Amino acid sequence: MKVKSLCILLGMMTLGFVRSQAQYVVNGNAAQLSCNCYRLTQAADNQSGSVWNENMINLTDSFDFTFDVYLGSNDFGADGIAFVLQPISTSIGTGGGGLGYDGVSPSLAVELDTYQNAEDPPYDHVAIMGNGIVQHDNPAGNLAGPVPALFANANIENGIEHRFRIFWDPLTQVMQVYVDDSLRIEYQADIVQNLFSGDPLVFWGFTGSTGGLNNEQRFCLSIIPGLAVTDQEICAGQSVLVNDSSYSALGSVVQWQWDFGNGQVSDVENPGLITFPDPGQYYIRQTIVDAAGCTATDSTLLTVLPNPVAAFSAEDVCLGDATAFTDQSASAAGAIATWAWEFGAYAATSDLENPVHTYPQTGDFDVTLTVTTGDGCIGQVTEAISVNSLPISQLNQGSDGLNVQFIAWPAAGESVQWIFADTVVTSNAFELTFPDSGWYSVTLITVTAAGCTDTLVHEFYLTGLPEFTVGNVFTPNGDAVNDRFEPYTYAVTEASCRIFNRWGRPVFTYEGSVVSGLPWGWDGTVNGGAEAAAGTYYFMLEMVGTDGARFNERGTVTLLR
Repeated sequence: MKVKSLCILLGMMTLGFVRSQAQYVVNGNAAQLSCNCYRLTQAADNQSGSVWNENMINLTDSFDFTFDVYLGSNDFGADGIAFVLQPISTSIGTGGGGLGYDGVSPSLAVELDTYQNAEDPPYDHVAIMGNGIVQHDNPAGNLAGPVPALFANANIENGIEHRFRIFWDPLTQVMQVYVDDSLRIEYQADIVQNLFSGDPLVFWGFTGSTGGLNNEQRFCLSIIPGLAVTDQEICAGQSVLVNDSSYSALGSVVQWQWDFGNGQVSDVENPGLITFPDPGQYYIRQTIVDAAGCTATDSTLLTVLPNPVAAFSAEDVCLGDATAFTDQSASAAGAIATWAWEFGAYAATSDLENPVHTYPQTGDFDVTLTVTTGDGCIGQVTEAISVNSLPISQLNQGSDGLNVQFIAWPAAGESVQWIFADTVVTSNAFELTFPDSGWYSVTLITVTAAGCTDTLVHEFYLTGLPEFTVGNVFTPNGDAVNDRFEPYTYAVTEASCRIFNRWGRPVFTYEGSVVSGLPWGWDGTVNGGAEAAAGTYYFMLEMVGTDGARFNERGTVTLLR
């Protein structure tokens, strides 16, 4: 069992002390382990140790102290430690079950008690005690608590360090105690008047003890690197904001060393924006040095994702044709989620992966594609595309009867193609002979070097030179061969034909139009009635050509049966 000692050990001769290099006085079994860490007791029975800052603090000022405390790894050990405010001395402490502050008065102790005496709760607890009183059933000394030391665990002797924070606000006269960032106790009182008779100047430090049971018990004045990075994952070429929020219970931080893992270093407190142009993983490391010369280091991993590679294809087009854009972008990290196209004219845009756009005029246009992955990484490319002008088909036609000459005037670098029925001609000028008068059409296609075309369909009417041929024998025997006396005509529009027998009597008369394919001559009958006898007949022929010319012909024709 613990034995609560009422002995107060005063003076350096009783406990012995050593002055640490960081203005801390070490007493009894306490020892300095490192620049900022002190052991109060070893894992041995009947030990007592204390560590005091040799500079008094003024309780009319606020303080906010953070420590890392270790209460051992033996759940059935003892006894605990206490953060103590007292105005007496820096060489003070007690042994046994009094956690090193038993009987120290006036004082205020924030204890972490790991042994359950009869008046204690059945768990490791934290409490605020006054004037060296360690019994929780004594209301004169039990100012606040006890409550469990940990929020969700009854055992603080679990072999790990715990964050121990004490905050004092003299304006509100509130003291708050946190363990592992959880508020455990809040106490409001005028402690300067109530405990220290109006004198605000006190020493502060830690005390600890063991009795018949033990644990190693130590504390570290927290030196907490404050490496603050705005992001843990960015894209290549982006920046992160790197700042410092370091804390040292030994005083202010006076030196900073930063290594960003990308060849950049800094020794300023807040480096600000650091750019990472290349993808990869980078450890950002911070080392701080406080006013007591103690150092601490921290690091964080930054992942820099590669940006997607934007690319697209599109063929040059002719005015009026739609340009089809095909995305060819690639991403090595994360799928592409969005596409943003700027077509380089008229503020035209699209968010489709493979858009189609029609330009209203010719020219060269810079098209920009911006692609973004689901992680927000961006790739961009700008390529020029051309919208080519159309040619203008131009031709001239000249004719000599049914012989027609065609001439085209393509611009430099252009070619032409003429199409008439099944005839295709690729020269700039050529001549065709047409079979008869009438309406005809010819197609002229002009092609530029870029493949743009213009098509012109030219319609025209041909009027040939009138001509005719009169036969002198016909055989109207119904065999569909030379059955009718009808002159062959070309470019003749009207005819007058009269046929007489040898006695001068008319046997056939025609007055009217000459239409190709429609018969109009004598069929070998007498005025459309009985068949005329074989023999020689006389004709008188008058014709009008398409050009208005008149032709007369007289002669004989022999009818054979």
